[in-house]
Amino acid sequence: MAAPNSVSTIHPTNLATNQAIRLLGVANGVSLANTGDAAVIPIQNATSYSVYQVVLVNASANIATGYLGVFPQPAAAGTATVSNAVLTNLTGSTVVDQRTVNNKNIQTGQNQYVNVGTAVTGTVDVYIYGYDFSVYS
Repeated sequence: MAAPNSVSTIHPTNLATNQAIRLLGVANGVSLANTGDAAVIPIQNATSYSVYQVVLVNASANIATGYLGVFPQPAAAGTATVSNAVLTNLTGSTVVDQRTVNNKNIQTGQNQYVNVGTAVTGTVDVYIYGYDFSVYS
């Protein structure tokens, strides 16, 4: 007897309320080779949100001497979502680093900006999780 067909997705349920922490945006393979804005992370399907957690994972190399922050405006402007800080723990691809979120206010900007303060050779994936306060109708 054949097994039934199944489909699996990263986010199998469409949220109809703001009662869950969810992935708000992601940038894969963010280069840390140059200082300044390294990536723009579009906020997905949320007009009003609060960032709960920023997770860095899948470092392509030991990037522990680099500095990275996440900001609501380009060029590290606005109240930092995550302050530009050293990536001490990111020594390889199997390490997950959960950054301290500084700006827990409700935000409405549709992008978050990954800013490199100290450049290093390597890349990292950046995931932004948070509460979605958008009004659903």
